[in-house]
Amino acid sequence: MAGWDASARLLGIVRYRDAGDIEGALGALVRGGIDLVEVTLDTPGALDAVERGRRAGWSIGVGTVLEPDHVNRSVDAGAAFVVSPGVVPGVVERALELGVDVVPGAFTPTEISRAQTMGGSAIKLFPASLGGPSYLRALLGPLAHVSLVPTGGIAIQEVNAYLDAGAACVGLGGALAGERPPANDTELGGITERAAAAVAAVADRP
Repeated sequence: MAGWDASARLLGIVRYRDAGDIEGALGALVRGGIDLVEVTLDTPGALDAVERGRRAGWSIGVGTVLEPDHVNRSVDAGAAFVVSPGVVPGVVERALELGVDVVPGAFTPTEISRAQTMGGSAIKLFPASLGGPSYLRALLGPLAHVSLVPTGGIAIQEVNAYLDAGAACVGLGGALAGERPPANDTELGGITERAAAAVAAVADRP
């Protein structure tokens, strides 16, 4: 099973509070050219969508993983990787035990260093919008060996600024998938169009 793709420059994230066409939203991201996608565990129907997505051949992860049992459930559903909003030792340990890539969340240099030492495949910089690209660039001065994935409040037009600052990959949630499940083909098409725009912006980087 493929895991975290270190070559990916975009991570598409689906997080909804209401039940709906979760699989459709993930598929729309993939059709837009985003190869690495994540659905948060607190999205209703998340694990069912993961199961179907894996059967479709998507590289799909589960986010908002907060405890070891969440790792178990995610892996059982076929998650290629798991993501947490913070440094949760039990989550990292269980993921490594099961042989699945884990991307812990961190914000400070101390948290980032700890997450890296514990075995994170990459480190989620969250919430990235609090510090912006300049903060990420400053972190990578002494932590240049760390693969940082900024997420949280990032707009499509900001992606290149984060990549220019040294981000390994940029996570986009609401900017791509919206805040509620797509209700029709038009809304699904909108997700695909936004994903394609983000992919094009990255591809056009000098």
